[in-house]
Formats: sequence, structure tokens, C-alpha cells
Amino acid sequence: MRMQLKLLFIATFCVLTSLSMAQDSTKISVNLDDIEISFLTSYYIQDGNHSPVTGGAGTEKLTNIAPSIVLNVPISASHSISLSGGVDYYTSASSDNINNPYLSENHVSSASANDTRKYFTLGYKNKHAKSNTTTGVSIGGSIEFDVVSIQVGTSFEKSSKDHNQSIGIKASYYHDDWKLIYPIELRNGEQQYLNTNIRHTANLSTTGAFVLTTRLQVALTLDLVYQQGLLSTPFHRVYFQDHGQARVEQLPEGRFKVPVGFRLNYAITDWLKIRSHYRFYWDNWNMIGNTIKIEFPIKIANVVRLYPFYRFHHQTGTSYFKTRGQHVSTDEFYTSDYDLSGLTSHKYGLGLSITPVFGIFRWKGPFRKQKVNMLKSIDLRYARYNRSDGLNANVWTIGINFTIDR
Repeated sequence: MRMQLKLLFIATFCVLTSLSMAQDSTKISVNLDDIEISFLTSYYIQDGNHSPVTGGAGTEKLTNIAPSIVLNVPISASHSISLSGGVDYYTSASSDNINNPYLSENHVSSASANDTRKYFTLGYKNKHAKSNTTTGVSIGGSIEFDVVSIQVGTSFEKSSKDHNQSIGIKASYYHDDWKLIYPIELRNGEQQYLNTNIRHTANLSTTGAFVLTTRLQVALTLDLVYQQGLLSTPFHRVYFQDHGQARVEQLPEGRFKVPVGFRLNYAITDWLKIRSHYRFYWDNWNMIGNTIKIEFPIKIANVVRLYPFYRFHHQTGTSYFKTRGQHVSTDEFYTSDYDLSGLTSHKYGLGLSITPVFGIFRWKGPFRKQKVNMLKSIDLRYARYNRSDGLNANVWTIGINFTIDR
């Protein structure tokens, strides 16, 4: 699988190189849209006391720094490519209790562990002006210490002639190849507690968007998600009422998810808008979820907007969740992962967007002085997250957007 990921990166490089050579060799007198470059980084910190690594009772302290970049390059009037990628660097006290054998031969727990996740996605889109349609394909991958993932996707969008109505369909497939790292006390030669190390995920998403008036826009979304294979996490421990030693988490090897969403955006005045979203979730593990998000973008100057936001989420627990020591050894499936428990959560915060019409800063390239590049916008955001099981988190985000004149 690691060899497959290397080949994927090589293929991506070849595609980008060939597209660049094709553009250089074909002289077309068409004014191309600007190249768009977005840099985004976030700092996330959380704490809690229900780590599934230690059976649902243990520290969940974690920090994560996640820089990323998104590059969109028009290569003709109707064709464009995009490349996105990033790195998640995290330290986690609970993850160190995995006793990761890939860190060193005799690795033991300490204050915390750290790891890096690297990912990228390459996309291509083709706009068909006569039919008002857009088609696209994408390929990508990610890698971290215990899993290598490859994904492919395709998309189709159809708009009305006035672009006030559109319908979009996206399909994607993920192939995850996991290392089966069991709790250290259960590592017994070649003994395997789980049937497979592969996870397949297929997703089909449809969206209908409608501009009803100059002030009101709505959208409906429906997702169908099916997962098959390794859905248990091999280093999650579960403790029982009638059994002294921990066991490896056991969950079904199939899961079907159905999220349905409704979005409504309304301009109350020229300086105040409301953006709202509701999502209903159901899956065949007997989990039901309801999520409401609301945001109020407020124009405080021609170039500055504040947007306070709030998100409420409630979910019922799966049939397979029980707290530490409540399962019995005759249960077929069992987990003490609080992500699968019944809970409520609140997320709230404030964002700041600075977007002047002619950019924050403009400059001319050293070799193309007739072209003007631009620092287009800056976005700052802070959010606080509280969950009913005691998990709390803070996240700070900054985004910087550039355009490069063609």
C-alpha cells in the first residue's frame, strides 16, 4: 500500500507537469482567470477523561497544528486543476498508551506521543458553457503511522440558464489500509483479534441549491455512505463486568449512514445576514443525530465582517456502546468509545473576515510588471467546543487568500 501511495504521488507530478507543458506549448489568446492560492492553519487543543485507548476512562489531552494549502489553476477558459494538501502534527497523551511498536522496538508509555498525518488531493474540472454543466474528477491520499488511505472521486453539476438553480452529484471511494496495533498486553505472536485490516468507504452525495429571491437562498443535501471492513479500532480497549482482562474493541464490519441536510441563507439587511443549517443523521448502528448551525455575518465596514456562530448537536448512542466495566463477555459487539455514545455538544465562537474590493496588498511580479498580484483576504476565527461527556476543546484558525494575475 505504501508503494501504491508513492506511485500516486508520482502520477500526480506527471499530470501537473504535462498540463504545464501543454499550456506553455499552446498559445491561446484567452484571458484566463487568476490563479488562486489559499493558506490555512489551525491550532487545536482538547482535554477530557474518556479515552477509548484505555477503555473509556483516561486522559484525552491532545494538541494539533494543521497547516494546509489549496491551489486552483485555470488552464483554459473551461478547464482547471486544483491541488490541496497539508500536514496534521499532533501530540496526544492517550495515543501514547497505544505503546506503538513502530516508534521503537521496546516503546513504553510516557507523558505523550506525537505523530504526523500527511495528505493531498488533485482535482480536475471541466465547465461546459453551452449546457451549463461542470464535471470533475479527483484523486488523493494520506498517510500516518497506522493507516495509508487512497481516495478517488467524481462530480457533476447542472445549473439553470440564470444560475439561480443547480443540482450537484458527487461520488467518492476511500481505501484504507491499517496496521493492526493491538493493546500491548494482548499482543501474542501472530494472534489476530480482528478479521481484516482494510476499510472500504463509498459515498454518494446530492445537493440542490435554489436562489428564491434576491435575499433568500436554500439548499437540500442527501448523503448515502456505506463502510465495509475494519470499523473497529484495534488499540481501543474494552473492560467487562465478568472478565478481568481487557479485550480489543469489536464492532460490525458494515455500516450504512444517511445524513440529510437543509441550508437557508437570508439577507436581513445590507449589513446583517443569517446563515443556517440543519442536519438529520441516521445509521444502522441505531445512532440518530440532529445538528443545528447558525451564523450571523455582520458588516461593520465595507471591507470588514464579523460572524458570530453557534452549533448544537445531539445524538443517541449506538447499540454497542457501554461505559467502562458495563459490558459482559458474552456480548457480540462492544465499545467504550464515547464518540459512539449518547451525547450533546455545543460549539460557539467568532470570526473576522477582511476582504477589500482591491485586496489588502498588491504587488507586481519582477518579470511580469504588467501583471498585478494580490493578497485578497484574511480570515481569523476562534471556536470553543463543549461536550456533555466532559470533553472540551479550543481551536484558533487563520486563512490567507492570494490571487496571481495571469
